[in-house]
Amino acid sequence: MLQMLKWALAAMALCASALSVLILVALVQAAAQTASEPVPGVDPNQTLSDQLNQDKGVIVPPPVGDEAIHVPAPNPSPGTTRVIPPPGTEGGDPEIQPK
Repeated sequence: MLQMLKWALAAMALCASALSVLILVALVQAAAQTASEPVPGVDPNQTLSDQLNQDKGVIVPPPVGDEAIHVPAPNPSPGTTRVIPPPGTEGGDPEIQPK
């Protein structure tokens, strides 16, 4: 009786594993078949070599965002960066001897 129960549990585990593999394969195939949206600026009728020849070998990324928005990086505190002069120069510490 115990042996038969072990075989039944093993068979159910095997069936559950096979079913999960089948579901996974079906999901992967469904994801592979969905059409991706077209990339802007790319002609699907041209090969990659033709497109690179047309652009002289330069790969230009597609435009993203709003071209009219341009904000330069702010300078947090201009003119406050302290410069330490090297030893032996004017304003440097004459006591320090470089190695």
